Amino acid sequence: MKVSESWLREWVSPNVKTDQLMHLLTMAGLEVDGVEPAAPAFTGVVVGEITAIEAHPDAEKLRVCTVSNGNTESQVVCGAKNAALGLKIPFAQVGAELPGGLTIKQAALRGVESAGMLCGASEIGLEDAVDGLLELPNDAVVGQDIREYLNLDDAIIEVDLTPNRGDCLSMNGVARETGVLTVTDVVAPANNAVAATIEDVLPVTLSAGEYCSRYAGRIIRNIDLSVSTPLWMREKLRRADVRSIDPVVDVTNYVMIELGQPLHAFDLERISGGIDVRLAQQDECLTLLDEKEVKLNADMLVIADSEKALALAGIMGGNDSAVTTKTQHVFLESAFFVPEIHASKARNLGMHTDASHRYERGV
Repeated sequence: MKVSESWLREWVSPNVKTDQLMHLLTMAGLEVDGVEPAAPAFTGVVVGEITAIEAHPDAEKLRVCTVSNGNTESQVVCGAKNAALGLKIPFAQVGAELPGGLTIKQAALRGVESAGMLCGASEIGLEDAVDGLLELPNDAVVGQDIREYLNLDDAIIEVDLTPNRGDCLSMNGVARETGVLTVTDVVAPANNAVAATIEDVLPVTLSAGEYCSRYAGRIIRNIDLSVSTPLWMREKLRRADVRSIDPVVDVTNYVMIELGQPLHAFDLERISGGIDVRLAQQDECLTLLDEKEVKLNADMLVIADSEKALALAGIMGGNDSAVTTKTQHVFLESAFFVPEIHASKARNLGMHTDASHRYERGV
């Protein structure tokens, strides 16, 4: 498990340095395999704001941006499609040293002078698969060093947990252990309770209740998947080695990493009738989120509706009920499945997921 030290210190912040913390965790049985920086080394990148933008006179795909660093303005030629007036972005000034040894110099691009570079996430060593400029929140302070703004001098501690320490498969668990080791109070980040405003319920049947002692769900309506997951959440997930997918999936993964409880979201409109936690029928087929079709055995637990299996309980959801960009309403699942029903099931199917890893250990 990868543990962001800065995220951990939101829960518990003992008066010890990183190397001391690593030693204490190892001595307590949470063996530390290593530590790595949250981002590679780079300098000269600040929060910039695009204050003007116009078409390049000699290149259809390029635009000429005026960028403020809080003190002065620079002209920068940029080809990113999401460059827009008022956008705040990482701005590599002339003289900046970027990962990979790239030094930013003033240059002419198709006859127009460019003093600096507007950066995407990958150019400063963050997300790899995101196109365009890294869009910063509106409250980002123009001119602030981007390493400071994004807390990129964070340390990522890799902890190798034995199967009996499923209680530490979360920031909450590692924080609790750290608090005991250092005699330091653990203070969970404040979360504002959200009052229920939707009276709709989905009937739930526990046909295999001996394998699922608790199943809770909530209907959430009118979600908007056209928006991006907040940058702070994407960064925390990245440091936990979890890829950002969309706001719904990201929230479920965030809760799992922080609190240890796996969640799963279904597209509500793709559920027929209610929810039934039951054993699979022998040779029942289910197409999973990764589009792999699996043939189930009668000792496998599934989440089903009145017509079909929707998910392999505690392992992976099904493709037929998956949240997509068209989803407007979701059913959010939180459950406890007994470890015995998960033992070896995922491995027998050639799978290993973050959820199954936790449920097998009694989380």
